[in-house]
Amino acid sequence: MKRFNEGDNVYFVASSIFVRKAKVIRNAGGFCTIIFEGDGNCGTSGTRVRESKLYRTQEEANVIVKQHKEANKRR
Repeated sequence: MKRFNEGDNVYFVASSIFVRKAKVIRNAGGFCTIIFEGDGNCGTSGTRVRESKLYRTQEEANVIVKQHKEANKRR
């Protein structure tokens, strides 16, 4: 069952510290093709990522960023 549908706005955590807003343009086989809002650096083809790397809200994505920061402090 798909977690996201075409046209959904999602949030992606890049480099474990940046939260970026994107739009789903395709979803198949557990992968979503997304286009980032704003700079358009991925062109018209988009970027393909696993559904598990996407979040419905910015708050959900920020929780992951916070967990990564805390884990890095303990190292």
